[in-house]
Amino acid sequence: MRRITHLTLGAAVAMPLAASASPSLAVGIGCLWFGVAGGGFPDWFDLRSDLKKPLRLQHRGASHGLPVALGVTALAFLVLSVLASSGFALEGVSLVPSDTTARLWSICFLGGILSHLASDACTKGGIRPLLPFSQWKVWLLPKPLRSRHDGPLDRLVFLASLAVLGLTTVALLADRFV
Repeated sequence: MRRITHLTLGAAVAMPLAASASPSLAVGIGCLWFGVAGGGFPDWFDLRSDLKKPLRLQHRGASHGLPVALGVTALAFLVLSVLASSGFALEGVSLVPSDTTARLWSICFLGGILSHLASDACTKGGIRPLLPFSQWKVWLLPKPLRSRHDGPLDRLVFLASLAVLGLTTVALLADRFV
């Protein structure tokens, strides 16, 4: 899938969580940000990391696996929890309002990563979800329905993501103003 599709899909996965659990606009925006960040994380880590040479990272390598997804999410949750419990603030504004918010943002981040993995598993290349422990390869669609990373499936997922974002936004606005 293309980068924009991964990012919008990450936001679309986080949007219902932001809408249903958000006591404030800031928490909701944080949910969307973490969903987008999770959606882009696997490609960023593989292709931009300084660890590329010693770990021999490659596209759809270890960062496209569940062990890395869970480990990075646990690390994000730990950092957010420490920030929440320490009362860390910039100019009097708390960056992480509570442990509940830290948990919610971590779930949105993981949702973004999992949406990335699921969408890549629908392409012809598939993913190896158990790297670095196993080379087992997975596809979520039967062979005739798999697409190139920039093919019609990418456009369909992108449009579906935009639809989820738009419909959830309309529902939120209707709920707030009615």
